[in-house]
Amino acid sequence: MTKAYLSAFLAGQVSDGRALLSAAELLAARVGGLSYSDMTADPALWGSSLVKATRLLGLSGLILGFDPALAAAAAVKDDPLEGTGFGIAVEAFSRLVQTEQEHIGCIAAMAGPLSLAQAIHGDGFPDHLADLKQVTVSMAEAFCKSRPDLLLFREGAALFEGGMGTPQRKAFNTLKNMASYFSVPVGIFVEGYDSADLPSLAKLKVPFILLGADRDGNAPEVDAVRDLAFDVQGIGVPLPFEQTDRARELAGEYASQLGDVNYLYTAMNELTPETDLEAVLALVGDLNG
Repeated sequence: MTKAYLSAFLAGQVSDGRALLSAAELLAARVGGLSYSDMTADPALWGSSLVKATRLLGLSGLILGFDPALAAAAAVKDDPLEGTGFGIAVEAFSRLVQTEQEHIGCIAAMAGPLSLAQAIHGDGFPDHLADLKQVTVSMAEAFCKSRPDLLLFREGAALFEGGMGTPQRKAFNTLKNMASYFSVPVGIFVEGYDSADLPSLAKLKVPFILLGADRDGNAPEVDAVRDLAFDVQGIGVPLPFEQTDRARELAGEYASQLGDVNYLYTAMNELTPETDLEAVLALVGDLNG
């Protein structure tokens, strides 16, 4: 697959193929012959290993910074970029944009505001969203300065705490406004959800919603995906890469039921060192065929 498919998706244009994205930093360490901790301690190794994995798998783009613990650990520091894993991620991403963005989609990822607040404050975390507003924006801005193709916030069940209301809308409006200054589109990677709640994501007015596994580890109900898709600019529909036959079946279901919806494929779960590369490569070849 090529970046052209991702560019078409982000522009809302019809292309002759579907973009395919997956978080693959855990797998990238294996591809680079490194431990995950060693890889992410060095921006050059982090970037080069992730590029190798992205090219090997034939993905339309790379996702850097997917581990929400990076942002959670950095957000409580006086300077979230100084001497932190998140700071290394920002440096690694900046280098990748300069060398790879012409040919590979470059997506910067970090914990979303709700999940970040939950990680730091636990129960009652929605009451602390305002406390974390400044640091969340500054961390997201650090990525935006490199002009990623997409700024992706990773959220789980915390996003739906108390229903999709004012706290969530305010948090994402602030981040969207900041990103718009840099002309960077914003998306949310959502996992651990209830399919019935998916249409409510449209209230956030975030243009791109990429889906992982639901709260039971399964694919979402296609009707809920379709309802949401009509209210956003583009949607990512998940495939279980660890079950390649089921992934092919799901791809067929999406194609038959989503019609002209602007969608791409996402991996239902992050790819790990245990990923069956031969099976995944065959799947990607079929999806690209």
